[in-house]
Amino acid sequence: MKHILLSSALAIAAFVPAAFAEERTIEIAVSELTCPSCSFIVASSMRGVPSVQINDFVDGPEFGQGIYGVTFDDAETSVEDIIKAVAANGYPAQALPDTAS
Repeated sequence: MKHILLSSALAIAAFVPAAFAEERTIEIAVSELTCPSCSFIVASSMRGVPSVQINDFVDGPEFGQGIYGVTFDDAETSVEDIIKAVAANGYPAQALPDTAS
């Protein structure tokens, strides 16, 4: 009986973190996009991060800036991981404040 209870408890514990996982959508501003290949490199960097999908891209308010709309599973990655991936390729990036409140 103890083995059944222990097995059940372990099975439930394995699924609990997944219950708290959430798909998030954020906007990330990237600068120093000076040519078409820059945007491709940044997009490839983001897609290399687990669970990241790019939903949208718009030009920023100034030359060389772009805003990427991305969706990701926060159980698999974080905003910081996405920004680090972009920065690793030499592009300054920052998450924009959530305006959906």
